Amino acid sequence: MAIKSISLIVHRTLDVKNWLLRPPTAKEARPGRCPRCHCASRPAGGALGLHGHGQRDRQILGPPEVNSASTMTIVACRRYLCTACGAVVMVVPRGVEPRRHYGRAAICLALALWALAGQPTTVVRTRVCAWPGRETTSWRTLARWAAAIAAGIWPWCRAARGLGPRAAAGRAAQIAAGSAPPMTAVPIWDLAYAGGAALI
Repeated sequence: MAIKSISLIVHRTLDVKNWLLRPPTAKEARPGRCPRCHCASRPAGGALGLHGHGQRDRQILGPPEVNSASTMTIVACRRYLCTACGAVVMVVPRGVEPRRHYGRAAICLALALWALAGQPTTVVRTRVCAWPGRETTSWRTLARWAAAIAAGIWPWCRAARGLGPRAAAGRAAQIAAGSAPPMTAVPIWDLAYAGGAALI
């Protein structure tokens, strides 16, 4: 009986901007081991354990800079096939949130604006949403992100698990802000954006 392929995500230290400037080669992006079965990708004296499996375009929504208009960026991500367990591993740049269209920086910006700065969802939507023209309606995506954080789905903000959605969103924004590189005299949402981009 064949083993069913399981898709897994691995983040690299390159951020989206640097990935777009010089995409890594298949050799550079290859993970050291399979994240599912932990077999080495390049065992000494042996055959490759993770074979190149092509590329897959990934869309990333959100502002490319904290004060920019929201856009859609397409990133060609590397894929690998594990010869031991059949898992398909996709290597993505830092700041890509698995199973979400928006990048982690945009998500953290939205959470900080909503939960820490107290901005209404319509204002947050105007600032972060990639689809203009609906600014007068609330943004259900924001509530879904907050619910996912409260449920502990995203590993980088598990400390917010069990809180109410808005409190969880605020805690996640604080975690992101704490991961930002040193910056002076900037609002908390700028720090959350920078920290979200830096989180792996």
